[in-house]
Amino acid sequence: MPRVAPGQRKRAFRPKTRSGCQTCKWVSLPSRPSPSENARAAGRCLCRVRRVKCDEASPACYPCLSTGRKCDGYGPNTEEPPVLSSALIGAVSRSPSMGYQGTGKERRSFDFFRQNTAPQLSGFLGGDFWERLLLQAALHNLSIRHAILALGSLHERFQQDNGLMMQSQSNGWTDDFASKNYSQAIKLLVEPLSQDGQQAIDVWLICSILFACLETMQCSYGAAITHVQSGMKILCEVKYNKETRRHEHDVLGASESPYVSIERVEDMFVRLDHQVTQMVTGPKWEIYESMKRFAQQRQIPAIFSSLSKARESLVSQWHVASYSTNNRWDLTNETIPVVPQAGPWQKKSSSILARWSSAYDAYLDIRGDNLTHQKRKGTAALRILKELGSTAITLTRTKVDDQMDWDIFCPMFRKIVSLVEDILKLDLEPTAATPTNCVDMALVRPLFEVSCRCRDPIIRRRAISLLQKSHRKEGVWHAFPTSKVAQRVLDIEEAGLQNVRSHEDVPGWARISNVSPIFDPNEQRATLTYSWSGGHDLGSQTIEEVVEW
Repeated sequence: MPRVAPGQRKRAFRPKTRSGCQTCKWVSLPSRPSPSENARAAGRCLCRVRRVKCDEASPACYPCLSTGRKCDGYGPNTEEPPVLSSALIGAVSRSPSMGYQGTGKERRSFDFFRQNTAPQLSGFLGGDFWERLLLQAALHNLSIRHAILALGSLHERFQQDNGLMMQSQSNGWTDDFASKNYSQAIKLLVEPLSQDGQQAIDVWLICSILFACLETMQCSYGAAITHVQSGMKILCEVKYNKETRRHEHDVLGASESPYVSIERVEDMFVRLDHQVTQMVTGPKWEIYESMKRFAQQRQIPAIFSSLSKARESLVSQWHVASYSTNNRWDLTNETIPVVPQAGPWQKKSSSILARWSSAYDAYLDIRGDNLTHQKRKGTAALRILKELGSTAITLTRTKVDDQMDWDIFCPMFRKIVSLVEDILKLDLEPTAATPTNCVDMALVRPLFEVSCRCRDPIIRRRAISLLQKSHRKEGVWHAFPTSKVAQRVLDIEEAGLQNVRSHEDVPGWARISNVSPIFDPNEQRATLTYSWSGGHDLGSQTIEEVVEW
């Protein structure tokens, strides 16, 4: 065997990579690390000693298996911002309207949507659906573009009017520009169908989301809910063709290159439909089956790669739980479909929540110290959602009508209120941007849940006070009108009671259930419907009244 002279042997060049399993990639630090390495050693290791290439197989790589080592799996991806094309980056930097050429009013509305509406609708955790994908789609599709122009114009008017109701007394639009663009968006969307053609699935679903947001900002909640439910129905009808590798629909067309993936659209509709199920009783069980399918397709990893992924996972999993428990809590439903028994369902849901918590905590252990203001608020909002999910898991009886059961959740209600206070404190910091509109159910609905179901007088009044101070509008939930309804619920239950100092001082006969408000978009009032037994043995009666402010 020929010998190689000293100094002549060289390792073949290969590009350095940062991928690979934890065993092949990371090992302990050398015996004498430098000061800079010591400073960075917490939470991760920096040196390689095995000098082998990981084949990145899942769930365990071959180099580890072949040598008898335990493969520790793969770490999280870095939470980097989405990569934009060079042309798009240039357009964003050169022009406030991102290269869009239109009239002065159109450019203004497009720019307002990009700089204000999209970030607010993204919520605390952000996301590229609103801030990147929609903007790209609007440059190519007229229906999406007109819907964005309408939403940007309406949102600007909403902020100028300090969030007041946007409709006139004649139930017409006060923003003619927004109204015309909304109508044009609808016309262009349905035009291919009227000509025996097909509209693309992704375009139809994207427009349904935008239309729901437009109607919500107009306070036309019925129309907004209709758009969400129709979009969910279409999603349930979409099938994936393995041969063509496309999603197909009987009426809508399959897009070769969709603006937004079906998976991303599903995530958006789950977040929207999650709010709808909190307002509309009697869930559609074909949608429930689809929700289970969506949740099963999104397996909970060992560690989340981003907070937005953690949100999508938690919302989809809890949304299934909401569909499962809604019929248990709806006493007016005579025909209840077959649902999982309380024991197995509770065990499975608890396991899902435990796995989610483990993956979420692992993410925070690594990146929790480097979160922005928005992400810090997002972590608090996720904890609120988690607490509400725990509530749904705990109450698993087939029929729930004993309002005394909610008393065991007083510590949880107190925790939710404290988390909301933390979020609002961050909004007061100089670098914080206070959103007035968002898609997610973050603060308003949870505070309303606390104010209606928590009978501790201190916690309850803290929740109502936070609603009164907040100017948030989350989907169909507007903080200030919601606070008025919450105050009315408190007044009903504490009427005639003396010295209410704890939840024990509010007897079962004084408590109401099935609280459902419907807000009038044209007047400062809401129709409140609830059930109340009044201490009678004949069962509860349904009462409807008007709350004005």
